[in-house]
Amino acid sequence: MIGLVVGAIVGWLRPDWGNAVYFLRDIFINLIKSIIAPLVFSTIVVGIAGAGALRKVWRMGIKALIYFDLSRPQRSSSD
Repeated sequence: MIGLVVGAIVGWLRPDWGNAVYFLRDIFINLIKSIIAPLVFSTIVVGIAGAGALRKVWRMGIKALIYFDLSRPQRSSSD
């Protein structure tokens, strides 16, 4: 939260400095992208290993699909 406030103040006072350090943004975004796949994979592996029974894995998968379907933005019919 402190970084957000400091970034907003620096961007407001010195917008040219923010444009000069755009590479930091690119590095941060690439780091976030590179951590997502291993995190999802390890979560799935630990979930399956901890579930034990195939019935539990099936039930968790169905719940995950339902949650995913309900949490994504709904598209209108005109799109």
